[in-house]
Amino acid sequence: METEIRKAELEDLELLMEWRMRVLAEVFADDENKSSETVRENNEAYYREHLADHSHTACFAVETGTGRIIGCGGICYQKEMPSPDNQTGTNGYLMNIYTLPEVRSEGIGRRIVEYLISDAKERGTEKIFLESSGVAKKLYHEIGFADMEDYMKLGDKEYAD
Repeated sequence: METEIRKAELEDLELLMEWRMRVLAEVFADDENKSSETVRENNEAYYREHLADHSHTACFAVETGTGRIIGCGGICYQKEMPSPDNQTGTNGYLMNIYTLPEVRSEGIGRRIVEYLISDAKERGTEKIFLESSGVAKKLYHEIGFADMEDYMKLGDKEYAD
């Protein structure tokens, strides 16, 4: 299947939201809040702000000939304190990488990720991170991602002052 990867723009907001909500519905299938209006509103506000200031790049995989969208992805850019392994302090967080179930294992996800990595490299981004489902880990390892040790996440507990 021939596809092209095209950058999404703010004019694509409705389409971006449709695909974002589709991704969230699949990833958080067991979460009762997966389609909450607050999540939708916050994602729309995120896209409006970060596409406009270029701190987020989103893209679609489009089937050549039909124009049908068959996948999407994005990368969020941020700055951290510079260090020996990231002298500019620029990093990117890959997310929302998704392909329609019927086209999985056809290389579409790889093309989306490679497009976003290319965007990051053009910006001088030195570190790129992602979270992965078990199914996609093989692909990410093939591309060159490595599992990280010593990485932790604060839990969802409520904290008292």
